[in-house]
Amino acid sequence: MEASTILIAIVCGFWQVISTTDFGYTFSDTVGQPVIVGGVIGLLMGDVTTGLVLGGSLELLYLGIIYPGGTVPACASSAALVSIPIALATGLDANAATVLAVPFGLLGSMLWTVKGAVNNVWTVRVNACLEKNDFKGVKLNTTILPLLTSAVIFFFPVFLANILAPAAVTAFIESVPDWTMHGIEVAGSLLPAIGFAIAVSLIGRKEIIPFFFIGYFIVQYAGFGTVAVAIFGACVAVLYYFLGSSTASSLKSSSASMTGDE
Repeated sequence: MEASTILIAIVCGFWQVISTTDFGYTFSDTVGQPVIVGGVIGLLMGDVTTGLVLGGSLELLYLGIIYPGGTVPACASSAALVSIPIALATGLDANAATVLAVPFGLLGSMLWTVKGAVNNVWTVRVNACLEKNDFKGVKLNTTILPLLTSAVIFFFPVFLANILAPAAVTAFIESVPDWTMHGIEVAGSLLPAIGFAIAVSLIGRKEIIPFFFIGYFIVQYAGFGTVAVAIFGACVAVLYYFLGSSTASSLKSSSASMTGDE
């Protein structure tokens, strides 16, 4: 086994620990995004372009994932930190890598559940420490032990998956016929639509839906790149917000003046 493989596995294991430790929601969520993972892992493995393509495909898949009540239906960071290094090492294209990512995303979800169950132990200990005014014990059970819990629960599965899975994936690719791999790639190309569907269902207010289709048709038929459309969309969103606020203020002022006249 090459030293580079072990190094990448170690990096991915620690990365998963950081992205699931909640050093502030914004930081942890940003670090764990597949497109960030793809860029950095691609840089480390000498293929930034492919890494970004892989990360972008997974980003679309997990685009609309939310965490209702603190539950984690699928873990985007674990999916990315396993499937992207494997895809770069074995030559899988983005569509096949997206299929590969799904079970590892579900594995991450189960690990989150285990983490929550174990952390309940520290919660009980915190209450006991508070009753005794043991503030050192409170700090131990609210910071250090939960961090060690995350390190144990998340590091080793991601580390081992990066060590063991590439050989299994390579053997699988060599053993299956071409039509099977083509079917997997086609299935993978459809999975990002799930992310779009979830996102649209979350923002599916009737007054917003037209903007979604406007952006889609501009990209498809006007020849603009997605970055240009994103900047244009941000400007439209700002205008939409301020015009909406201005209209609401005007209506409120009119209502107040009419009430005063009465």
